[in-house]
Amino acid sequence: MLVRLSSLSLAGTAAIAIAAYAYRRARQTRWTSPGGRVVKTSSLSVRLLGDTGPPILLLHGLVASGLYWGGIYDQLAEHNRLLVPDLLGFGRSPRPASGYGPDDHAEAVIACLDALDITEPVVIGAHSLGCLIALRLAVVHPERVAAIVAFGPPLYPGTAAARAHITAASPIGRLFVLPGPVAQAACKWMCNHRTLAARLVVLTHPGLPPEIAADGVQHTWASYSQTIQQLILAAQAQTWLDRISCPVHLVAGSHDPVVDHGYLRQLPTRHPAIKLTEWPGRHDLPLSQPAGCVTLIAAAANSTV
Repeated sequence: MLVRLSSLSLAGTAAIAIAAYAYRRARQTRWTSPGGRVVKTSSLSVRLLGDTGPPILLLHGLVASGLYWGGIYDQLAEHNRLLVPDLLGFGRSPRPASGYGPDDHAEAVIACLDALDITEPVVIGAHSLGCLIALRLAVVHPERVAAIVAFGPPLYPGTAAARAHITAASPIGRLFVLPGPVAQAACKWMCNHRTLAARLVVLTHPGLPPEIAADGVQHTWASYSQTIQQLILAAQAQTWLDRISCPVHLVAGSHDPVVDHGYLRQLPTRHPAIKLTEWPGRHDLPLSQPAGCVTLIAAAANSTV
């Protein structure tokens, strides 16, 4: 799904290969800029919309920001309070020098909710990396999670499967997606030339909404490498599933090479809280099929009332 990159743009965009992979079909979407107001808590920057109703939390994927959830998702605020954070180390949230493990990300979300006085259980709509953070939240803070709808969940039976599926995202994935010297050099170039890098990404990804493309460079090597290693490649999430009691609806694109379809199909038979749905599509379901995603998240919120 990775679009072709020129040699000039490669240096500035290599570290966002996963984002480019996920967004190849973004030209077919009708993404609009989301509304709401942005609040910066001590742990995360978060967009808020809606004043009443049970809270809905939307968690984006790797090398992205809360802007991934475009204006169509604002519909969720008609009957619910909507919270859309930038995850720790990404977008406009704080970028500490270290500390991007599963519990670090989960506790950053909890601290954000606490700062906003959101103490009741939230319904979580999540994409890719965000799915793993949602699952970890359901393990360490089960009283704070009412239900999870997970699009493109990177759940794997082990590290080898995780590496195989992540590198399938790109022909150059082994060099630029997996943490290593080439990926580190590319990411550091972006950090030193962030404005130029953002412009290059916008120019080389014309099918991607410019706002989302530009936000693809808003991270650091520490936030990127530690997050992908400790959350995705470590493949620990499969050990959490027995400890989760809230409803979990997994949604996978039928042609998404990032997800392990065979493994996902086994999960509902092993874990009674898990349901699996497969849609036509790839890894970018929240962009390519936003109306369907909104419907599933709203249904999960209504079922918890």
